[in-house]
Amino acid sequence: MVQEEPYAKISPTAKLVAYGRTFTDIPFAREIAAACDAEQAFRTLSVAETLPLQVPFLEARYKTTNQIIAREGITQMLEIAAGLSPRGLAMTDDPDIVYVATDLPEMLEQEKAIVGAILAGLNMERPNLHFSIANALDRNDVLQAATPFQLDKSVVILTEGLFPYLTRAEQATLAANVHELLARYGGVWITSDVNTKQRWDTFRRIDKHMQQRTQTVSSATERSLYDNLFIDNHDVQQFFTSAGFKVEEYSFLHVLDELSSLKRINLDRERIVQTMQDFTVLILTL
Repeated sequence: MVQEEPYAKISPTAKLVAYGRTFTDIPFAREIAAACDAEQAFRTLSVAETLPLQVPFLEARYKTTNQIIAREGITQMLEIAAGLSPRGLAMTDDPDIVYVATDLPEMLEQEKAIVGAILAGLNMERPNLHFSIANALDRNDVLQAATPFQLDKSVVILTEGLFPYLTRAEQATLAANVHELLARYGGVWITSDVNTKQRWDTFRRIDKHMQQRTQTVSSATERSLYDNLFIDNHDVQQFFTSAGFKVEEYSFLHVLDELSSLKRINLDRERIVQTMQDFTVLILTL
C-alpha cells in the first residue's frame, strides 16, 4: 500500500484550479469555489498576474476532455484524483451516466460535502454520482472504485491535474492500474495533463510568472513539477506505448471558440492561440 501522506500535500492545488474555473462558464464552478474558499488558496499558491494565461488553459483542459467524452459516447466514467472537479455534478444531470469520483480521504470528503450541499440547495438527488476513496497508485483502491460499473459496458478513465505530481515510476504504476481497468471493461483513458519539458520551456518564455508559480506549487506539494515532465513527445509516445497503450493526441485548440474566459477577462485571442497551440489531451486505448 502506498503511503498517502506525501500525496495528501497535492490536494490543496485542487482549490487553485477551482478558483481559476470561476472566470469561466463551467457549470457549478463558482459554487464549488465559494464553498471551499478557493480564492484564499489561489492567493497562497499563485499570483494575480498569472490569471490571464492560467484561466484559459484550465478551461481548455476541462472542455477538451468533455468534448472527447461526448465523442466517445461512453456513459460509465471514473475520474481518478478528481479533486474539486465539477464534472461529476454536471455530467450526472443525465441519468444514463454513471460517474465515480475518487481521491484521497480528506479531499474526497470535502468534495462529497460540497456536492451534497449544492444538490440540497437545488432540491436534487444524483443516485448515479458515486464517491470512492482511492489512492491512484493503489491497484486495489482503483479496481474497487469501479464497483458501480457494469462489466458489459465500456468505461472512460479520467485524469486531469494528476500526472505532473508523479515521478516516472509512479506514472508507470498509475498506467498499469488504468490498463488493468480497461482490460476488464474496455474503453478509453483521457488524460489532459501529460506535458513535456520542451513544451513548458516554450510556455515559460511566454508567461514570465510561470517559473515563480511552479516553484511555489512544487514547494507546497514537495513535488518537483519540472523534473516529473517528459522530455519531449517522443518520450511521451515511448512511455505509453511501452505501458501497452495506443496514443491519440487531441489539441486544446478544438475548443478555442468555446472559451468563455477570453471575453470574461478580456484576453488577446492570438496570444492564447500561441500559448496553447502545442498542448494536447491524450486519448489512450488498448
